[in-house]
Amino acid sequence: MSPWPPPASLALALILDRLLGDPSFLHPVRFIGFLGNQGFRLFRRLGRAGGGLTLFLTFGIFGSLVGLSVRVVPFLEVLWLFYFVALTSLEREVRAVYRALSDGDLSLARRRLSFLVSRRTELLPEEGVVRGALETLSENFNDAFCGPLFWYLVGGLPAVTLYKVAEILDSMFGYRHEPYRAFGFFPARADDFLNFFPARLATLFLALAAPLCGLSAKRAFGTALRDGSKHPSPNSGWPQAALAGALGVALGGPIPYRQGLEARAWLGDPLRGVKIHDIKRGVRLVRAAALMVGLFILLSEVLLWRSGYRNLIHATMKGLLAI
Repeated sequence: MSPWPPPASLALALILDRLLGDPSFLHPVRFIGFLGNQGFRLFRRLGRAGGGLTLFLTFGIFGSLVGLSVRVVPFLEVLWLFYFVALTSLEREVRAVYRALSDGDLSLARRRLSFLVSRRTELLPEEGVVRGALETLSENFNDAFCGPLFWYLVGGLPAVTLYKVAEILDSMFGYRHEPYRAFGFFPARADDFLNFFPARLATLFLALAAPLCGLSAKRAFGTALRDGSKHPSPNSGWPQAALAGALGVALGGPIPYRQGLEARAWLGDPLRGVKIHDIKRGVRLVRAAALMVGLFILLSEVLLWRSGYRNLIHATMKGLLAI
């Protein structure tokens, strides 16, 4: 257990993320990728069962490492949370795309975007690069921030660890083409399940924060409710549609991948075309929404702690035992 209450551990982790960003050297979360690759090499012939086994073993091994490290050095709970949250680095990478476009260097902007998305960025026009930056910004606002905070509130560090394992394995294997179609089934379904509530939390706070940035909360809510389910992912479309609605632009549409052109639905009404400056406005909105989410989760953590609970699962279990 951490030497501080959970809200203190989370607050310190968020401060570290804001000050330092995601460390690029010897990031311990890369061990999840290593374990995933070993699982694919050993169990790919088992199809869905192999993917499920890889998910189970990766969480077992990595989760044990996290749990043991915190038991030996309690302060490491703060550092693990810091590693699991990556909002500042997301902002930096998206702003790098913005700077390249502002300087008129489309080639560099495409290359910077390729660090964030799997689409063929070399084929994208300027508008496609802007859309790609906005889409990954809104989607990863959930993956890199809302998801970890939500699951820390629900189940503490073990729940965040499971979330991170599922997220990374889904990013590696959760594709609908070979050789990952069958193997990636369980990592993808786990990621879908674990992101259901965080994605809608992200959507809610993007809309609530919109007026703080001179944008439309009503349009963000309405667009998310109307278009959020049109995305191939059951979760990614919600924050993307909220951002599109807030800005008054359309995101999505046909996207070039290595497997060919994927025809996706448009999210949002194109009240105007996307502009380079929309990236800056999107980053400002995500930052405001992140502040609101962070305060909401921290306040919830404080209320739980003052009631004698470390997380929602702890509170639920104590309640059941008291019946």
